[in-house]
Amino acid sequence: FLVYCPDSSGSFIVQHVNIIALVFVLFGFAVTPLRLIGQKFKLPTLDTFISDTLQIQVAQDSTLDVASSPVHVTDSRTLGKTILGIRQTKKYKYIPVDQYLAMDQSLSDLFQAQFLRDSLDLVGNLDISQLILWTDHSAVLQKGLCLNAYTTFHDTLGQPVSDWLWELRVKREKKEKEAQYLSRVVQELLKQQSAALANRDFHAEFYPYLYRRQLMTWSEVILFEDGYAINAHFTLDFPPDQELKWQRGSPGLYYRKSHMHESIAIGGYDQQWFKRVSQSWIAKSTATLRIGFNNFEQSEFTHVDYQNLLLLHVSAQLIFEYRPVYHRGLYGGVGLLAGYNILPDIITQHEVGILVSIGMVLP
Repeated sequence: FLVYCPDSSGSFIVQHVNIIALVFVLFGFAVTPLRLIGQKFKLPTLDTFISDTLQIQVAQDSTLDVASSPVHVTDSRTLGKTILGIRQTKKYKYIPVDQYLAMDQSLSDLFQAQFLRDSLDLVGNLDISQLILWTDHSAVLQKGLCLNAYTTFHDTLGQPVSDWLWELRVKREKKEKEAQYLSRVVQELLKQQSAALANRDFHAEFYPYLYRRQLMTWSEVILFEDGYAINAHFTLDFPPDQELKWQRGSPGLYYRKSHMHESIAIGGYDQQWFKRVSQSWIAKSTATLRIGFNNFEQSEFTHVDYQNLLLLHVSAQLIFEYRPVYHRGLYGGVGLLAGYNILPDIITQHEVGILVSIGMVLP
């Protein structure tokens, strides 16, 4: 390699410089062992570092010709046809990666095979618009995996017949492997969809909004003999409008005021059980455990033990709410509350109040 450099007298001399060539030679010697090590130990590629795949085998009769199903199934989700979903997991126990839940068959083929197995005598097209797998931590008694999905059925002329808002929770067996459990969840969806079609369990009125989590916020004003309380909530849940019964859980902000004291609790464990009693009305019962702090009027107490600075309160409510099916906007209700103050123990421990609730739902 030749470089021409001017000397101090202005003339040019030719200097032989081999530094760059030496660098390339050393680099080649360094890379070759790394390449051999990678081939020997099969070092993972970048894609395998940032993603993972869980293979799910759904039991199916291989002798069935899914193309002969009377109900044609289309999968309009943005994911691949064999991808059940994507969730986050940890690789090598520390690295957070996206995990693809990959089935051995397409979701549409699984539906069509189920319809053939059940000898479905219905003709039309079923579309899978949404399918979401997530872990619900809000409802204590049904904590765990939840599958939400939205499907629609049209006749052979393309006329809408029915839609379904699915919310499935399948109890996991002890020591059951993840892939086997997810396979049972998928099979449960297939069976329930096939049964809904076979029994003509149709909903003439389609869900009028984009299927996604809906925002709900509401507040309850509770009137007691010695004061009042306000209980505020905020949740993001999938719409349950086609269900007759369902459960939910949500934290709340609770404030209590009387002539002797005031209390505040943030969080709590509010568990709600809903039952639709008509197309317009819902009955809601709740059970709540609240942990917070108290403040007392100095004019009422000369001394307060330290434990009474803590709030430990349990309560139950029954509310009737006006909330029609597929409702959007404001709603309200009335009900009763019965509560017990474990702490503080220097005020009336049993309390009963009348409550008024007002809220808003935004699909």
